[in-house]
Amino acid sequence: MEEDTAPTTVMVTDGAAAADGGSLWIQISIDGQVRNYLLDRALASRGTPRYDTICGAHGVLSKGERKELRGWLARIADPAMWTGIVSTFVEVLSRPDAE
Repeated sequence: MEEDTAPTTVMVTDGAAAADGGSLWIQISIDGQVRNYLLDRALASRGTPRYDTICGAHGVLSKGERKELRGWLARIADPAMWTGIVSTFVEVLSRPDAE
């Protein structure tokens, strides 16, 4: 019998806009495991390849990690309070050219 390893509870536990001109930080809990992500939208990044990159604990997310994060964000238990930050992350993660 295969074990279902899909997360059952995904919640945003914190988030903020950075003082760098537009970057966003989000902290999510996946079955109690906390993860932090940063969307680089700093003024200094505009016009560079860094703009709109998303980093996790180990640096810039891979294509697979981006897909996984997009799936987790789609499963957030109570998105209302965080809808602006979550929708911005999902928008960036959904772009075909941002792989």
